[in-house]
Amino acid sequence: MALPDPGASRAVLVGVDKYRHLPSLRPVGRGRDRLAELLRDPTVWGLDQRHVTVLGAQASRDDILTAVKRAARETTDTFLLYFAGHGLRSRGGSAQQLHLALTGADDEHPQIGSIAYHDIREILTAGHQARRRIVLLDCCYSGLAGGMGQQAAPREELQQAAIEGSYLLTSASSTQRAFAHDGRPYPEFTGALIGVLEQGIPSAGPELTLDQTWRAARATLLRRGDPEPQQFGQNAAGQLPWVRNRAHDAPAAGGFRARGPQVSTARRRKAARVLRVLGVPLVTLALATPVIPENPPAQGTDDRASGGRSAAPRVRPSSVVVPSTSPTPSASPTPSSGKTPKQPGPDPTPRTHSADKGVRVSLARSYVGQSGFLSAVAYAPDGRLIAGGSEDGSIYLWNADTAKRVRILSGHSDRITSLAFDPGSSTLASASGDRTVRLWDVSSGTSRHTLSHPGEVYSVAFSPDGGTLVSGGQGDAVRLWSVSDGSALETFDDQKEDVLAVAFSPDGESVLSGSYDRSAAEYDVGGSWTWRDEKLSSDAITAVAYGPKDYVRAAGGYDKVIRTWTGPDSGTKTFKGHTESITALAFSPDGKILASAGLDAIRLWDAQKATPLRTIPGAGSTMDIAFSPDGTHLAGVSGRAVQLWSITR
Repeated sequence: MALPDPGASRAVLVGVDKYRHLPSLRPVGRGRDRLAELLRDPTVWGLDQRHVTVLGAQASRDDILTAVKRAARETTDTFLLYFAGHGLRSRGGSAQQLHLALTGADDEHPQIGSIAYHDIREILTAGHQARRRIVLLDCCYSGLAGGMGQQAAPREELQQAAIEGSYLLTSASSTQRAFAHDGRPYPEFTGALIGVLEQGIPSAGPELTLDQTWRAARATLLRRGDPEPQQFGQNAAGQLPWVRNRAHDAPAAGGFRARGPQVSTARRRKAARVLRVLGVPLVTLALATPVIPENPPAQGTDDRASGGRSAAPRVRPSSVVVPSTSPTPSASPTPSSGKTPKQPGPDPTPRTHSADKGVRVSLARSYVGQSGFLSAVAYAPDGRLIAGGSEDGSIYLWNADTAKRVRILSGHSDRITSLAFDPGSSTLASASGDRTVRLWDVSSGTSRHTLSHPGEVYSVAFSPDGGTLVSGGQGDAVRLWSVSDGSALETFDDQKEDVLAVAFSPDGESVLSGSYDRSAAEYDVGGSWTWRDEKLSSDAITAVAYGPKDYVRAAGGYDKVIRTWTGPDSGTKTFKGHTESITALAFSPDGKILASAGLDAIRLWDAQKATPLRTIPGAGSTMDIAFSPDGTHLAGVSGRAVQLWSITR
């Protein structure tokens, strides 16, 4: 299907970065200008410079509405409108209205110095002949544009409110704020969109649809702990191509080679066809913000899982547990509503929570980085070091007992997404958004090997013998690497979208992965079989882990539910209680406790009974967790520090 005709298409980009009565948003101007460059780029869309109107803080309400009207009238193919800046909500009344704040906007009276989105929508529905209309809103409360109401609107109301043949993407729901952090080049939502346009999607075709773009941007934002973007579309507008995919047919970095003869790959694919759990995943559009109880009960249930593999894999007793690693958090942001919310941060004062079902938890100590927010953590198997990865690409090594910083590892050019120590505690693996994995010598702090990937890398884990590393990231591939020389050993590409989490089994004979395509997959390292469950979750799986006993697997993600199982024909236990997305999972070394981190809190569960043991609300939004080797402590990444929690049973 052809891309939109550049000659018959128009774009109006409005980015208000300076305000008289509200905080200025410096990243907004940079994001607006970069987006304009990409829309003009022939490798993305190729719009003529005359057909891209860029407006900033100097533009008045009439300037903007006139530009929108003129461009919409000239468009016969695709019209795109982008706004970034402060978003305000009208006060009073049963239906709140969204106001796009201009430079003279007044937070107390949103009608002053702003444009009501309703006025823009009226212009876009005034009989113009554009085949498709795309609206991108990066501001607080932008989800109001989809329903223009305070409460979640029914589907039929949203259909009436939406513009026929249109596609609306918003950076937040009707009740959430969007962020523009001064330390980042672009606002969070705009930056995620720019990332997709700049880098493309390795697993997609030569063109990208709006749906693909939204899903990729959504995955990036949720991994960072940012507000979930919303999508509103009609007439299958989101399924039409709109830009070229820069990642299509791009040469894969690193020159991956399969281990063994081609027959191994053929055998694995044949096994996959036989063993795969069939099913079509349900695609749910984010039409409204879900209503979540303030204190929902945490509970566990047993369900039956549909079967797949004919025989359970071989199990070799082992005490090695390789939990999943997790996505990165958002940095300390400026909300685009003009008010700065109180940011949760680590509490350095040790405190004890009351016993709950025989488990006591207290904050033992905190490990603070030099600058920036932390995004990943790993606990050395010998118990001597704790590693923390930062948004700025730095890696900190601390003495676990004293919290004294031992050294800083530098080399990555983007955020650290995952960390893992080898079983001997001599090598540290780090995954990054810079498309590489690095293997570090812990004693000297030098980088031994750099493993190049075709896209961002989200998760790494060592095999129990320390000889193999597994990685997952952008694209549909799970990759195995030789730790000794950094060479590529094997590639499994059975998942359909980005691989967000990976883990090695305790016996080292299989790896488990979770994907944005909602599936969990398990691979025999030798290539003999593949198992994949497309019905395991209702949303992206961002965390996976193996337990040390009974070959227990665990998975969790955006649907806020944890599921454990022991094989394709076993029952699936569900753990419910999180009110926000799950970011990481880890089993205690004895396998009795399953710890889960989320954007709401850290929770401890009875792994066998699927019942809650303890909630650690003081931890706040936590992006990654790791147990100490003796299971008496749990490290969690929160804000600018790693918090170490003492667990007494």
